[in-house]
Amino acid sequence: MLLSALLTSVGINLGLCLLFFTLYSILRKQPGNLYVYAPRLVDKEKSRQQESGDFDLERLLPSAGWVRNAWQLSDDEILSVSGLDGLVFTRIFTFSLRVFTIAGVIGIFILLPVNYFGNQLSDDFDHLPNKSLDSFSISNVNDGSNR
Repeated sequence: MLLSALLTSVGINLGLCLLFFTLYSILRKQPGNLYVYAPRLVDKEKSRQQESGDFDLERLLPSAGWVRNAWQLSDDEILSVSGLDGLVFTRIFTFSLRVFTIAGVIGIFILLPVNYFGNQLSDDFDHLPNKSLDSFSISNVNDGSNR
């Protein structure tokens, strides 16, 4: 696989992620979708008021405030709203994020430079986008090297 193909794939996936994040942020604010996005929190009186409300431009603008609110919930609040399954899923998710963050930092800032600056494979610094991803793997480190 070429490095340029990997970077193209990363760009496309980041663009799609941003698009879906924006769509979710807009769709969750629509009064008709309240039963879909927050079925346990729907209050019959409150939902009737929102459905009969006038046009509001803020409902069509994406916002990321819901992400901050979701991360600030305590374990007791998650347990009361989502139950034990939701709490366990959230704990596993946050644990996985911590482990992969540490592994990603080590991989990007230590392993990638060590592997890239090995000289087992041919050195061609002029055409970095056309290089194979093998130059970033352990196969680029010399046999018997201290690296």
